[in-house]
Amino acid sequence: SELVRHDRSIQGITNIMEDSKTLEQMSIEMSVDSTGTEDMSNEPTRETPELSINTAADDSECKTSSKRKNNFLSPSETIVKTLSPIVSPAIGVAKTVIPKVEPISFRTFCALSFKVSLPVVLYILLFTTMGFGELCFSYLAEMYGKYSGIVGAGTGAFILVLYLLDSSDWNSQIGKQLAMACWSIAIAGIIVLILLLADKFPYGPLAFFAAVTPMWLVALKGAFFPHLTTRTYISWLSGPLYFISILTGALWVGWTFLRDENEWNDITRFTYADEYGCLPDLVEFPQCESKMYPGEVCVTYSEGIFQYDTATTGLDASATTADAHCPNSCSRIYHNCLNTFILWIGPFMNSLILLFLSFFTTFLKTDIGEKDMINFGKLWLVLLFAVWVASSLAGVAAGLASALTALTLASFVGSAVFVSASVSHSEQKNYATSLRDRMMEKYGSLLNIMKGLAVAMLSPAFLIYLGLDIVNQAVRKIGFKCSKTFKTEEEKKDIFTRKARRQIKAILSWERSTVLTYAVYWGGAFFVMNVAVAKLTVLFLSWLIEITNPFGLGAVTGIMVGVGLLMFLLPPVPGVPIYLTSGIVMLAAGRDILGITGSLVYGCFVSLILKLLACTLQQKLIGENLANFVSVRRLVGINSDLIKSMRLILNEPGMSYAKVAILVGGPDWPTSVLCGLMKLELIPILLGTVPVAIIIIPTLLTGSFTYMASLELENGEREFPWASVFGTIMAAISAMVQFSAMLTAAYFLEQTSSTRGDEIAALEVDKEVKELEDKDRRFNECYKEATKWADLPTLPKTILTLAVVSMIFACYLVQLFSTDCFAEYQLTYTIEEHLDGNWLNLILPLGRIANLLFFVSCGLLFAYMLWVTRAAKEILKDGVVDDAHTPESVAELDCPSDELSKHQIIVVSTC
Repeated sequence: SELVRHDRSIQGITNIMEDSKTLEQMSIEMSVDSTGTEDMSNEPTRETPELSINTAADDSECKTSSKRKNNFLSPSETIVKTLSPIVSPAIGVAKTVIPKVEPISFRTFCALSFKVSLPVVLYILLFTTMGFGELCFSYLAEMYGKYSGIVGAGTGAFILVLYLLDSSDWNSQIGKQLAMACWSIAIAGIIVLILLLADKFPYGPLAFFAAVTPMWLVALKGAFFPHLTTRTYISWLSGPLYFISILTGALWVGWTFLRDENEWNDITRFTYADEYGCLPDLVEFPQCESKMYPGEVCVTYSEGIFQYDTATTGLDASATTADAHCPNSCSRIYHNCLNTFILWIGPFMNSLILLFLSFFTTFLKTDIGEKDMINFGKLWLVLLFAVWVASSLAGVAAGLASALTALTLASFVGSAVFVSASVSHSEQKNYATSLRDRMMEKYGSLLNIMKGLAVAMLSPAFLIYLGLDIVNQAVRKIGFKCSKTFKTEEEKKDIFTRKARRQIKAILSWERSTVLTYAVYWGGAFFVMNVAVAKLTVLFLSWLIEITNPFGLGAVTGIMVGVGLLMFLLPPVPGVPIYLTSGIVMLAAGRDILGITGSLVYGCFVSLILKLLACTLQQKLIGENLANFVSVRRLVGINSDLIKSMRLILNEPGMSYAKVAILVGGPDWPTSVLCGLMKLELIPILLGTVPVAIIIIPTLLTGSFTYMASLELENGEREFPWASVFGTIMAAISAMVQFSAMLTAAYFLEQTSSTRGDEIAALEVDKEVKELEDKDRRFNECYKEATKWADLPTLPKTILTLAVVSMIFACYLVQLFSTDCFAEYQLTYTIEEHLDGNWLNLILPLGRIANLLFFVSCGLLFAYMLWVTRAAKEILKDGVVDDAHTPESVAELDCPSDELSKHQIIVVSTC
């Protein structure tokens, strides 16, 4: 009730503010009239005009107007006017962080709040430091942790049996009860597994809480509110969920300030790490291993001080860093232990989960708009980012990304429980159909490209699914009473189930040649970005940092500019690794001369100049020269609506948001080269590129802080212990800025294409490209005819299939077994120290196999393209084209590029 009155009071303040704005405008107009009257009164031959007031108005309105004439505001209006700059933003924030709760009686509110609080209290008691979390974790890990493998295997086998016996189709009354009992056993097995693995995955119980709490609340509906519809009941939960969320967070904050032992610090982390099942990081801190007790750490905390292990006397409280063999940095040996932090921050994370569910329950109401959902999405991302930053500052960033991801996914799973319980199956089906139709209407032309991505990503999982489906069909043929029966004899003879057969038929109806070709393109792009760019670029830049280390600032600047320009001219290389390297080498070379701050400013300036020089060369040297080749202009789609939209925006005078968004958010090499192809003026393009500094600065600072974090003093302590945290934060900010810039550029292009169609159509068409497209239309149709999967001979089918398989294997190897394919290597490493002086040691044996598969796939695809080209030429020569592929009008033939040339150039550039 208080929340409802609070919301209404906010609305009242908003109305008063709107009225005050109207009254203020009236007072301004009255002042102008009054001034004009005074001026006219100075003329002796004219009478002073009187203010005209509507006689239909009442006396109060006349009095108010008279006050406005003298610029007089009542005390309440004066207060509102004074506070409006403060109240307006506060109201906007309040509407974002407070959900639109459903008004319910106080008794119902208390009852629901009590039910919501039960799983929260249980979790806090068992899995947080506020309760008995350390005892629960240590007891489970020591006594039953060894059985986690058995429980996991048993639970997985039991779920597999339920799938093979078609438990979802047990439709009789007894069958439904038995299925519910069996799945309850499976869920119990999952719960036990999560508890047994809590020492290895401490966020497991937290994710389980997020998924199970909605189930608990929905289950209570039938017992206590059977007369309500499920949707109404769930909407009632928004207020209690929000209340318990705020109460839990407030209690946790009060608990942390209650005693020093409740605060998060190095002492708390160190003392509880061993009890919670954490292992010391002796890989990163090998000097911290005790010489007297191998395998244990050389420092402990007792009686309020850290005790260091000396070489002769063991643990001695009087030992100092000078006479101890382990440095003070050994107190950070548990810095990667996520267990202690999750147990400590658990109540606050519970509060976030309840906040998420509170907002989600309001979305099930019909009066909630899309804007409210977007605002909540922004709020949730801000909260997660704040938790991540705070955790990084606390020194537990390792593994937290996985924890937050699991928390978000589990919250969505819990939200799905609310949706499935409150929305009927027919409503869900209708919404899914509507969503599919909208996606097809908007992105139908990209369908084959997305299918290719699905093939590249999901083929192994789909094959596993088909294997299980074959076993399921075999079990059905045995004839168990609990198995699903066959409707036809043909279905019984099939090796797959009816559902899988429908899915296979749908896949076989695809344009398989085109889809498989795009699958190779997707895999090749992933491999190039993951290996050539991510690995080899870092290797080269680390070598550059190593060789520039002895040089002065001037020489380092010259080398960096030269190498940076060379790398900018390579299409696959983005600007990010170049800015990272500048942040390292400029700080290392200029620290003694300019200081840290001066070096950072100097590095940002040099990086900006480097970016502008690269844009100049890309536009004038590459773009304008390539513009003389008709085939290149046709390849980029110079006559397409997308490029015309870009040309329309970039030709606008001045610095519009759209122009800056495209120049800053677009890819480095393609954007500048396209500006040259379109023959745009250089100076306006460079001025519009200057705001790229918002990307350069956080990226460069990421490199600088990474370098500073690697510096150590003589005693082993870090010179800048805060640098790694700020480096992590700058990396996150850099990623957010770049992603936002890309989305903004795409938004303005889409807006221009949809709202300025007449201006786009009025732009001059490249006649040479148009003539070339006209000549190649017939060949394009022949190319489509040649790639029809049903008409392809066995040899090209086999070649293309092997190309796809090889590429998928290569990508999965470098993704799933990255540490076995490539040696760990960072920008701050050196080839001499970390790769034994040979850069080829970066690629491990499994990585060489992955590279071999990649090049084999590229070769096979190239061979397939050659065969298709020859077949298309033969069809063109014979003049035989399937009528199904022959366009009926010229409008259908206005495609921006030649399909064959596009495929060939992608293959060449990728390989």
